[in-house]
Amino acid sequence: MIGVTAYKAVQLFNYAAASNFSTSILQGEELNKTAMLLAGVLGPYVITRFLWDVVYHGVGTEKGVDTSKFLTFKKESLANYYKHRKIPMCELYEMYIEGLFDWNESCEGGDCYKILQYHRHEFANYKVTWRQIWWLISQFLPWWMTGSGLGRGSSSGKSVKETHKEIDEHYNKGNDVFSSMLGRAMVYTCGVFHKVPSFASDGYNGDYAKSAADGTLEEAQFNKLNMICDKLMLQKGETLLDIGCGWGTLCRHAVKHYGAKATGVTLSSEGKKYCDYASKETGVPTEIHCCDYREIPGGQKFDKIASIEMAEHVGIANFVDPFLVSVRKMLAKKDSKFLLQVSGLRQGPSWEDVAWGLFMSKYIFPGADASTPLNWYVKQCELAGFEVHSVETIGRHYSHTLHKWYDNWMSHKTDILLGKIDAISEHTKGKHLFRLQEFFLAWSVIAAGQSSATCYQILCHPNTYDYPRDQWVDPSCVSGPNLVGVSLNNGKSPMQQVNEKTKTKGLEGIEMITPPIKWNK
Repeated sequence: MIGVTAYKAVQLFNYAAASNFSTSILQGEELNKTAMLLAGVLGPYVITRFLWDVVYHGVGTEKGVDTSKFLTFKKESLANYYKHRKIPMCELYEMYIEGLFDWNESCEGGDCYKILQYHRHEFANYKVTWRQIWWLISQFLPWWMTGSGLGRGSSSGKSVKETHKEIDEHYNKGNDVFSSMLGRAMVYTCGVFHKVPSFASDGYNGDYAKSAADGTLEEAQFNKLNMICDKLMLQKGETLLDIGCGWGTLCRHAVKHYGAKATGVTLSSEGKKYCDYASKETGVPTEIHCCDYREIPGGQKFDKIASIEMAEHVGIANFVDPFLVSVRKMLAKKDSKFLLQVSGLRQGPSWEDVAWGLFMSKYIFPGADASTPLNWYVKQCELAGFEVHSVETIGRHYSHTLHKWYDNWMSHKTDILLGKIDAISEHTKGKHLFRLQEFFLAWSVIAAGQSSATCYQILCHPNTYDYPRDQWVDPSCVSGPNLVGVSLNNGKSPMQQVNEKTKTKGLEGIEMITPPIKWNK
């Protein structure tokens, strides 16, 4: 019926046009051909729009929906349109980032995390929008067709140049920005908590600053750094390579607390600046290179290698070769080990999981397409010639880590909105920057908490006949009731054993290797 209507409309248009032109140009049979051609083009479009707008997204109001309880729109037209209609999550975060609405202070004190956590299903849905479809298409188009910048241009290519672009968009916002989120530890990866921490949303009664200052995030990162070094069985004098070293905290930790010689590589020029500054301030020597993992000078080998939540940026096509193959070639000894910590996704995701993943790909980690379910990671490691010794899921720890980052970020709200803390890049600044990070952290706490997203620690070694596997038989290397996963020494790292005598705590251990950011003031 819609196709016929379109056909009739085109016929009327053509006959009207024909009355104003010479009949030698457009006559009966030609008019019909033109009408049929245009109807063939317009008909599917009209049908598609009808199915999309009316059937899929619906028209009119939805019973029991009142978005004004949760959102305060700044435009009357938007308030009227969405008052009794759920908002597609894609449109919700776009409108929030653009400043088109605020959270209703009468609901959960206007806290983004609490409103999303407890009420999002009352005012939002996860239906796909044209905006999302076009963005997805644009990821497979050449950059010159779509432009450059955050969330625009191809992120599917994985050349060195394209990877540099992706890293620049996110990690070169400036060290002040990341310090406001990560706290003193300057570690942008999942920590490991030894007890459930308190947050502004519960134990601290909305006090973000109190949550940010309680030291539990630093303790968790200290625990995680110990766990990595322990799983690698890192010994004094051994060489460690950290691929994607961020701000160099793992490298300095390995040198300071384990006596290793550490090298790190990062694509972030801002991260490299902080690494050099921190090594100088703390007197902990490290060797940090600002380069792609494919640009590490040939022939270098290391006793132990770690890659902590960097591999997601490698790209699915490059994961085995050159990434994992390169790692294997750089291992120096017969008993060398590789620890891969990666974020992962639930197998068989829901539409909510898809919506969160698309948001992350567009705004937070552009091009990080190698975040997958666990089975894919294990298979890639095995294809590259590794034997997987152990896998530990630390996803719930990721939710708590993100929650602490959220409280840190919110504790700096005033300074960020006043411009005292701002990004040095042009992709996102000021209010846009604050809202983007606020929404990202709040939604990610929820995603990791319900296992839509998770995090894995995968310990590997070369799968050779003569690998010394008896080392795994030692009781200190086997999981048990007194152990943390597959940590060593009865669940206590060498540094933790020293701590029992020196009373050094995680926060103090972190302070030994991460000076406060004041160098660029």
